[in-house]
Order: sequence, then structure tokens, then C-alpha cells
Amino acid sequence: MNGMNNNSSNNIGGNRLTALLGEGVVLFDSAMGTSIIAAGALNLGESTGRVNVDAPGVIKDIHLRNIEAGCDVITTNTFGSHPGGEGGAGDPGAEEEALRAGVRIARKAAAEAMAPGGAAGGRRVFTALDIGPVGGIIGMTNDMTHDEAIEIFAQTVGIGAGEGADLILIETMADIAEALDAITAARAESDLPVICTMTFDAGGRTFMGVSPDEFVKAALEAGADAVGANCSVGPDEMLPIAEAIVKAAGGAPVLVQPNAGQPRMGKGAEVYYDVTPEGFADGVFKMIEAGAALVGGCCGTTPDMIAYLKRRIM
Repeated sequence: MNGMNNNSSNNIGGNRLTALLGEGVVLFDSAMGTSIIAAGALNLGESTGRVNVDAPGVIKDIHLRNIEAGCDVITTNTFGSHPGGEGGAGDPGAEEEALRAGVRIARKAAAEAMAPGGAAGGRRVFTALDIGPVGGIIGMTNDMTHDEAIEIFAQTVGIGAGEGADLILIETMADIAEALDAITAARAESDLPVICTMTFDAGGRTFMGVSPDEFVKAALEAGADAVGANCSVGPDEMLPIAEAIVKAAGGAPVLVQPNAGQPRMGKGAEVYYDVTPEGFADGVFKMIEAGAALVGGCCGTTPDMIAYLKRRIM
């Protein structure tokens, strides 16, 4: 973290988060899935969460490279690991195993990095429990009820918090009702600070047409400590979305995690993203200037981009 001032305390939410992380700009990590694929660790048909069990060293190395790049918060590789959820493919035990392993690996990496001579260089490193959607649109593309979704999220939060996560990151939500289910479960199941981000298109709306203002108001009222946007678009397209969220948040901390631009097809089946590390850092810095206090990367971003961003905000 650095000493850059920002709007980071409020009477609605965020006080518990800034008490934990401190004020100023807090740097989150880069895309876990992008690094897993680059490492060749994802088997055909396997969820990224299973890599926690099958190749824990790969996940630990990704965390350490992000910490070395300068991040203050590493995110567990548990995006789709919901015991009892649709992502479990009928095996909640396997999802719980992946969930527990993901938190343990992140905590081990953080502890190693914070040890004398470690990659953190004397910084405190925090572990965020990563929670994604349960799968499909609740009550529309699946038969799940919101009560069932809350129970699934509560199980996930309870296990992750019990394994020692420092905070909860609910992310890549497309349905505001599901986002609120996750916040409700997190607030009921733990005392950890809660961040919730939704994914917005270039037009500034979610997949289901929700505006930044509508999301922010509902999320803070439900008990989120911080709000924001991630995925779908690159830093340039996310800037007006970030500005709208900052304005609506009334001083609550705002997290932005844009993609590294848009995916492009390279030689053969190779996919690459069209924003350079320098361009990513410059684009995210504009959102910091607009009031975002928590920043990181989503799809296509790498530890190298986090390193550029760290140098940009120092």
C-alpha cells in the first residue's frame, strides 16, 4: 500500500475494510485463470478450483508472483468452488476440498512472502476469499431458489472464513438478486469485511440491465463494505462505470478490476488480450484519480501488469 489519499471511509460501509487494509490505494492481484492456463495446469474438463488439489504448487507460485509484483491482497483460487452448488457437478465433497485447499494455499503463500526476506518485502499481505456465482440465473435458467442460493453461499463463506481468509470478495455477479444473496449470506455467516463487484458492459449496464447506481445502493444497504466492477471490459471502457460507482458510493471504498482489453485470436487457437502492461496501468490509474481506492486485474491480466500498476501508483 502507499500513502495516496482517497475517499476510503464512510458511514454506510467500508469502515471495517479500511480498518483492516488501511487507507490509500490497495493493490489486488491479476487473473488467476489466465495464469493457470499459461502454466498448462488446467486439464480438459476440469474446473480451475481442482488445480488447488491436483497442482497446489502452481497456485502458490501464482500468488507469490503477484505478491512480488506488489499486490497487497491475493485472491483465493475458489471462484466456482461452492459445496452443494451447481459447479460441484454432483460432488460437493470435491468442491469443499478445492475450497479449503484454495484458502490454505493462499494463506501459506502470504505467510511465506511476509517472512524475513520474502517476496512481500515487509508488506502485510491479505487473503481474500473469492466467491463467484453459483451457476445460471437463479429461478430462471435453473430451479434454484434464493433461499437455496443463500444457503450455498453461507456454506462457502463459513468454510473459507474458517480456514482463515481475511476478507470476502464476491465478484463477477451479473444478477443483482444473486449478488444480494451472497452479501446476505456473508454478513450472516462471518464478521469479515465484504466486497461485492458486478460485471457491466461497455454501455454501463449489467447483463440484466442494472445500472451502477442501482447496484451500489442495494449492495451497501445489504451490508457490503465496498463495491465495484470487474471483468467484461478493459480499463478505458470501465472508466465511466468506475466514475458512476464512485459517485454513487458516497465515500465507500470502490474496487475496479478490468480485463486486459478484449480477447483476440492469434496463431492457431492462441488467445491474447489487446492491452499492454503500460496501457493497463495507465488506464487503471485514471480510475484511481476518479476515486477508486482498490484496484487489480481480471481476465487476461498478469503479474507483470500488476508490477506496472504498482510502479504507476507509487
